[in-house]
Amino acid sequence: MSASRRSRWRAPGARISEPDSRSRHRASRDAGAVARDSSVSDTPHLSFPVVAPGGGIHPNDPRSPVSAHPVADLTHGDRASAELPDVLVVGSGLFGLSTALHLARAGRRVTVVDEGTPASGTTAAGAGFVGLWAAGYAWYWNESERDLEQYGIDFYRELAGTADIGFRDRGNVWLSVTDEGYRDHILPFDRHPLKPAGARLLTPDEVAQVVPGVSAAAVTGGFLHPGGIQISAPDAALALAAEVARAGVRFENCTPVASVLVEDGRTVGVRTTAGAELRAGQVVLASGSWTNALLSPLGRTLPFARVLASRLTTKPFGLGQIPTLMLPELQGLWVREHRGGLTYGHGGGYEALGSADVTAERRPQRTDLIDAMREQLAPVLAALIPSGGDYADTAEWTQGVVSMTADRRFIAGPVPEAADLWVVAGDNESGVTHGPGLGRLVADLVTGAPPVAGDPALYRPDRFDGVDYDVADEAAVGRAMPARREVDALRTSRIPAAAS
Repeated sequence: MSASRRSRWRAPGARISEPDSRSRHRASRDAGAVARDSSVSDTPHLSFPVVAPGGGIHPNDPRSPVSAHPVADLTHGDRASAELPDVLVVGSGLFGLSTALHLARAGRRVTVVDEGTPASGTTAAGAGFVGLWAAGYAWYWNESERDLEQYGIDFYRELAGTADIGFRDRGNVWLSVTDEGYRDHILPFDRHPLKPAGARLLTPDEVAQVVPGVSAAAVTGGFLHPGGIQISAPDAALALAAEVARAGVRFENCTPVASVLVEDGRTVGVRTTAGAELRAGQVVLASGSWTNALLSPLGRTLPFARVLASRLTTKPFGLGQIPTLMLPELQGLWVREHRGGLTYGHGGGYEALGSADVTAERRPQRTDLIDAMREQLAPVLAALIPSGGDYADTAEWTQGVVSMTADRRFIAGPVPEAADLWVVAGDNESGVTHGPGLGRLVADLVTGAPPVAGDPALYRPDRFDGVDYDVADEAAVGRAMPARREVDALRTSRIPAAAS
């Protein structure tokens, strides 16, 4: 698969947007100036300070969002004063935080360790629109993902009662701009077996009514999922971190993990890059695109194709709240309102890293992708939402690295090579949507409780054993992935027609 084709992989859910001030930059030709973080709320207890190189803010610091909960510094403090945790969670993005919260609610003593601070990696760049993607958008998913998605919607609605996370109950609308696009991408929603209640086809005039500001002349039709929501991903993650702390979880921030400790075939903790051992009864790896660095020494490599993804944000122009918009035929273009303007992205801002030898930067700065996407989308958006003005003069941008899997499904379950080691990874660019449900699923597996949402058999880490490609070869993983759109899968299917 060529780099240009790999750059157009798409997936639903957590797209790249809603950055924090450490990952967002002005989208000027002379890129590099850090923009004000307009996506993170001004709620004092949810505001993380910028982490200095080589240092950081301890959770006990009053500026930390988890400072309300006293924690033991297991690396530099008095270890004797801290009980050995039942579970150590590596990673404090949405996957890790959700897992930690559900474990704590199940009565487990939990410590979360991360090389940075909560939500300072890819999570901070999440687009923040959530929906029932399994009901027609992601043809390779079924009821299992649908249940995880509904769990996430309900979870964020509850979380919105604890803090301002930018929660908006506006729905999701898919649009077509050609008759062929309407036939291939819109009509299938209406006959999908998982079509949610209230979902319906829209004429161009109805689109303009449901989505104020959209030109009816620019579209050929649409489909409404009324239950979709929008959140600020960084705000939601920081609110979740505060909930995790209130549940009694200890945080060990700014502590990079170097390896997993295994003794006599059983996981007993992790070793930090400083050489300290953090021990626990069980370990959950929720390390995103960096998970294989910890698993590979144990003999397990997950089939990831890491992809750099980008998004742009306009200046405010008075746009009211609208549903999240998705235009599948335009390289997966997605658009949502953000503080009176737009934030958006599409396949032109994506590029596969292509090799395990390529380092995944926590805060990428590929301005060439930003410039290309801006140039491609400015005329498209001007026709779709004319009131936005000059879309070439985009205010801000951000990028992050997501992990796609060979079958576009998540990875959640026990690691066969070591007892008491678990992993939740492979966000497939929909970690914001599925993170709460996957965290609950992993917590249920760790504690032995019956799973509330999701079929664990679909997400086992060992399901790729025996495949006919090298799971460590990211290009091979990319080639193994099913087509993003069902219509494309049908067109390229190599399955011979049945004999008459």
